[in-house]
Parts: sequence; structure tokens; C-alpha cells
Amino acid sequence: MNDTRERLLITGERLFRTQGYSGTGLKQLAQEAEAPWSSMYHFFPGGKQQLGAEVIRFAAERYAALIAKAFAAYPDPADAVAAAFKAEAKILAESNFRNGCPVAAVTLDVASTVEELREPCAEAFGLWITTIAQGLAAGGLPAKDARELASHVLSSLEGAILLSRAEKSVAPLERASAFVVPAVRARLQARGRNNRR
Repeated sequence: MNDTRERLLITGERLFRTQGYSGTGLKQLAQEAEAPWSSMYHFFPGGKQQLGAEVIRFAAERYAALIAKAFAAYPDPADAVAAAFKAEAKILAESNFRNGCPVAAVTLDVASTVEELREPCAEAFGLWITTIAQGLAAGGLPAKDARELASHVLSSLEGAILLSRAEKSVAPLERASAFVVPAVRARLQARGRNNRR
């Protein structure tokens, strides 16, 4: 990937996390990425919407890799889910509750009115659900059950991030984790018992 283009995507993701899509201006983005203004339209001739879509896809791949890494690091998928909630709580606390999810920020901001951005947002969430489902399936859940549970995990995590930002407290993430992690563990253990019958 071109260094300037990558800097624009990384900076775009950071700014979307903290101030959303509508609150991020192209001049600010180029300036903070230390990129020439002309490079913005060189790499993203479709303007802000194209940039936004590519930032979402960039963030989607980046976070999918982190999710996969978490599941690879923990033999028990429930521990990987717990780690994801803890990691988000740490990110929020260290950023004074400014660093939310870049895809959620764009979804809330403009996905209902800008189809060119709704589609990559839906694809991003779909990729994360698939990645979580793969981690859960590795723990013995059938693919359909793993995908349904993964959707629940992601919905809970994203909702808890939003509540934590609103409350300026990690308590919503901790409360959500206290329900979600035991639910994941119970589903995995039930599957294990069924397999032994």
C-alpha cells in the first residue's frame, strides 16, 4: 500500500472513531495525516464518500485481524470474548471515552442516508460476525449456532461501547461482559456435553 494513502486511511479511522464521519473534514484529515491536499483526490477521486468507504473497509480488516488474533491466543473462546470486552474498556478509558468504533460512528452518522457508506458498514459488521463465529466454531459449535452467538456477542459489545461513551464509564462494558461471557461459556459447554453423549 502507498505510504501516503495508508496514512490517510489510518488517520481517517482515528478521526472517525473520535468525531464521526460528518465531524471529520478532508482538510483536517490531510493535515493530520501529513499528506499533501492534492493526494486526497489523487487516491480518492470520488471524494469524501469514497474515502469514507475505504476507511471503513480498512478498519474492518484491521479489527477482524485483531479478533482472530484474540481467538488464536485463548484456547477457550469464552476467554477470547472476555478479552475483547476488556480491551475495549481499556481503549475507552485511556482515550477519555473518545475512541469508539469507527464503523459504528459512521453507521450512526450517515448510513441511513448514504447508501455508498451503508454497504461497507454492513460488510464490516458481517466480517466481524464471521470472524467471531469462526473462533466460536473452533470451540465446537456448529456453524449456524456459532454465527447466531457471534451476532449476539458483537451486538452486545457495540451497544456497550456506545453506552460507555455516553456514561463516560466502563461499567456498561463490564456489565455486558458479565452476561455475554457466561452465555458463551454455557453454549460451548452444552455443545461439549452433547458431543459426549
